[in-house]
Amino acid sequence: MNQIKRIAKMLSIVLILSMAVQLALPGFFTSTATAATIAISPKKLTLEVGKTKVLKVTGTKVKATWKSSDAKIATVSKTGLVTAKKAGKATITATVNKKAYTCSVTVKEKKANNPLVDAAPFKAQGVTSGNVSYIFPSSWNKYEGAASGLTQIFLSPETMTSSTDDQTPYILLYLADLAAPSDADTLAAYYKEFTADTIVSQFAQSGMDVTVNNFTLTNYATDLGIGYLTSFDYTYQGLTVKRNIYDIYTDKTLIKVMVSDPGKTTTPDLNQVTDYLLKTIQISK
Repeated sequence: MNQIKRIAKMLSIVLILSMAVQLALPGFFTSTATAATIAISPKKLTLEVGKTKVLKVTGTKVKATWKSSDAKIATVSKTGLVTAKKAGKATITATVNKKAYTCSVTVKEKKANNPLVDAAPFKAQGVTSGNVSYIFPSSWNKYEGAASGLTQIFLSPETMTSSTDDQTPYILLYLADLAAPSDADTLAAYYKEFTADTIVSQFAQSGMDVTVNNFTLTNYATDLGIGYLTSFDYTYQGLTVKRNIYDIYTDKTLIKVMVSDPGKTTTPDLNQVTDYLLKTIQISK
């Protein structure tokens, strides 16, 4: 019984956060006004051998002069274009009005190609968050943060802003460490009590009065561990959104993948992206 309560409490926190994007990732909606001072951007840079990046000096119209501390590691052009030459570290210096501004550059060897990225049905990128690796479109936006002890990742073809709401198609990943492997019988007992009314209640706790239809909860087959899939449509202020929530329990990690589909056409297709992401999730030991 204690384990059921523990699972219920943890999932309740995740569900409340899941109901509204603004609650899930508050850190992405704050901005800080700064004075127009001279600075180099970025101040730290990591590149693979052969890659390039343009550094910028902001806060002045005076042309900077550029220099690398070790051209064997990284070179820099007159316009601030850094080219990674071989693994190591170098300092790029921009001088403006006899004052130096520096960027620390770390050059790493090229990574071997990821066959799962190469096999994706869209132009893709592989990302690792904690001990979880996943693949999503390289053209999509990714925002990652933490709240209530959870790692939260927002993936969408649209840019996330303070006005982002459920008219935006997106995928949210929630990653939580488990103190111990979850027992299959305990999970089954918990999910047996999970209903459409539970969803309505969780929305209400985030201030949303919704109507829920087409609710289903089934086992989700996954090689990673124990899986459940919760599907439903909800209507809020005249907008109907389809939600699929995949709960995957591994020995050490709960992976929750929530897909929010307001019916917009996305490129690549939201369902195609979701299917490939779920298919290619990997857990490091």
